Amino acid sequence: MQLVLLLFLIALTGTMWGRSRFLKIYGQEAANLVSSRVTGAELAEAILRRRGIAGVAVVKGRGVLPDFYEPETRRLSLSPQHFGASTYSALALAALQAGKAIQHHEGHRPLLWRNAAVRWSVHLSPPLLLLGLLALVLGSKTLLPVLVLVWSVLAFWNLITVPTEIDAGLRAKRVLDELRAFRNLDERVGVERVIGAASTAYIDGLSVAGSWVVRTLLPWAKGKGG
Repeated sequence: MQLVLLLFLIALTGTMWGRSRFLKIYGQEAANLVSSRVTGAELAEAILRRRGIAGVAVVKGRGVLPDFYEPETRRLSLSPQHFGASTYSALALAALQAGKAIQHHEGHRPLLWRNAAVRWSVHLSPPLLLLGLLALVLGSKTLLPVLVLVWSVLAFWNLITVPTEIDAGLRAKRVLDELRAFRNLDERVGVERVIGAASTAYIDGLSVAGSWVVRTLLPWAKGKGG
């Protein structure tokens, strides 16, 4: 039991640090616009063209993972606020997903492991939380440690696949240099800061799923209020 709790604390610390770091840097750069006014979708398409990658659809994303590259369908999804925006944050997320398309094109198999880690952690974290709460209510001394261990394993799986996300960012940065995508140092540094922080964005599946719930319910609540 002590080992399970130790794993849980380490995993929890890692997930909180990764998510908070990303949100902080993302927020700092979300109001800054590039002078070229290129959008996230346009930048992703330019990166793909530069690498000679055809057959990848750049589309507006929806659901729990709106910013995601799917190797199975060759779809590069960008959330609506990134698809048509020219902010540093939007361009960073677009470039990162394009970097994953480059990985897929070049046969970088760890991309598949990373995608599986993200999907499993995002989709399993909410049910695990609900089962954990149920175990607390019922006073189960067997179920709760098992659930905590499973969640910790998911978090660690995400942590050990983070280098794949970093690699995608590096590949995207090399193409951005070739494209001369930025007109000044501030733009380059701002976008690259978000790319670096985004590698830790999907460590905690629970917060990702929670943000999707907020995005889904907020427009509905506004409509009811109006």
